[in-house]
Amino acid sequence: MLMEEYNQYWEKHKNDYAVELPKRGIQSRLNLFRKHLKNKIVLHIGCSDWPDTEEKIENKDLLHQYLGNIAAELYGLDVSAESVGIMKKDGIKNVFAGDLYLLHNNEGLSDKKFNVLLISEVIEHLVNPGLALESIRKYVLKTNPKCEVIFTVPNYQNLWYNFTSGLTGKEVVNSDHKYYFSYRTFRTLIENYNFEVNDFYFATYGEGMETLKGRIFVKLFSKIFQCLLPYLYFKCHVGKQGFRGKKA
Repeated sequence: MLMEEYNQYWEKHKNDYAVELPKRGIQSRLNLFRKHLKNKIVLHIGCSDWPDTEEKIENKDLLHQYLGNIAAELYGLDVSAESVGIMKKDGIKNVFAGDLYLLHNNEGLSDKKFNVLLISEVIEHLVNPGLALESIRKYVLKTNPKCEVIFTVPNYQNLWYNFTSGLTGKEVVNSDHKYYFSYRTFRTLIENYNFEVNDFYFATYGEGMETLKGRIFVKLFSKIFQCLLPYLYFKCHVGKQGFRGKKA
């Protein structure tokens, strides 16, 4: 089913007790980045993977380095000045320390017209995600209203983590995470701040199923297992309306 059809379904049924999940095939997060960031001017928010910055740079496993081979121009923003310093010391350019909550007032980025803002595995770490979303919305409208915004967040239905937790009686989760998100809860959250969803996938972490066995697995089990993959991938644009949720 095309995303347009899922969006039409969502508008009709988003207030129902249960909603159908978009089953659009198993995709890898990195493959989607290659598709949507190629030859674009990109701002990568949360670019350092702190506190693992130094180790990931040494292992050539830092996402920001990977994106540098895809985007036409790549900029990075991270709240950790220490990690940004490590990246600069290693020769990584155009990275800045800054507060996401204050992005719309960031003078160093006020003259940039990005094609894409990438916020990958960031929102679940924030104490106030709504404040961050509002700042992102204001920044986009201020600098380039046509800019796309891509969010990735962990999927609360992650089969492996839920299986491991059930088997061991221990909760397996990053100690800095503040929230669990599902397709429905995250879409509802971002729509409250007037982000409109253009594309969505349940996604794997790495390069994806490139081998013959992997492709056979996808064909056989994608309809069953894709909703249990580790990540939610939303590609959005920003509407001009402000906050439209219910205020406390």
